[in-house]
Amino acid sequence: MKKSFFLLMTISLCLLGMVQAVAQTPAPGAPPAVLQIFREEVKQGKNAAHETVEAGYVQAFTKAKFPSYYLGMAAVSGPNEAWFTVAYDSFAALEKDRQSIEKTPALAQQLAQLDQQDGEFRTGGRILLAVYRRELSIRPDRVMANVPRSRYFNILTARARPGRDAEFAQAIRIYLAALEKADENAAGAAYQVVSGAPAGTYLFFIPMKSLQEIDANRARESAVNQALGAEDGQKLLKLISEVFLTNESAIFAFSPKMSYVSKEFAAADPDFWTPKPKAAAKPAAAPKKQADKAGANQ
Repeated sequence: MKKSFFLLMTISLCLLGMVQAVAQTPAPGAPPAVLQIFREEVKQGKNAAHETVEAGYVQAFTKAKFPSYYLGMAAVSGPNEAWFTVAYDSFAALEKDRQSIEKTPALAQQLAQLDQQDGEFRTGGRILLAVYRRELSIRPDRVMANVPRSRYFNILTARARPGRDAEFAQAIRIYLAALEKADENAAGAAYQVVSGAPAGTYLFFIPMKSLQEIDANRARESAVNQALGAEDGQKLLKLISEVFLTNESAIFAFSPKMSYVSKEFAAADPDFWTPKPKAAAKPAAAPKKQADKAGANQ
């Protein structure tokens, strides 16, 4: 009984700390305080059909001039999923969005119809709520500047063992300190999931302009190991083996068709986010002999 009481107290204090962190005003250019993440498991062979339905959501929100935007992306590696991230300054702002949809019957009805269509191409899904962790991020201001000009997110998902979050954060900070020394271009934003996934789940969003950046990983890790040094290197390995429950990476390609972004966001790379429709190809002229024959038969 006493153990349960202390466990509940620990969880309550952790949640209180997260809420207080979200309540703080984010610095200009900083990642959003709250992310709502929709993960959709897409049926094999149905990606194109799923993307078409998702484009309908974009059209619906555009027509309604909905104030909140989202980024849609499709898996390049890992399970066949589509992710949609919606950014908020607070949970109160998220709730306001939900209320806005409820107060707009036409939009709500259209979204319900799209959900029904979209359900035919999904095998499951999950909705996550996550809060920004500045101290576990590296050059987060660059993340926000880089995303509109990027093409991919490398999303790292890690889980800490129960009760080991403080040591988990310590391991991340040790690694980031070495990474900052080794790679001046490294940038990533960290989020802790507070609802919708097992406790201790963290997400790290790393924007990439090209898959070519993966080619440099081996050299980067070698530089990080050198920056760590023997003492911190051994300490980090010990923490990882004792504290990390799982750790996986998946790459997602941004999809303009499935993204509802602001004009300012799209203006950073309009050819990608808002490409102009291609002009219809002109019909080929009939061969001269066929044209002459057709004229003689008239």
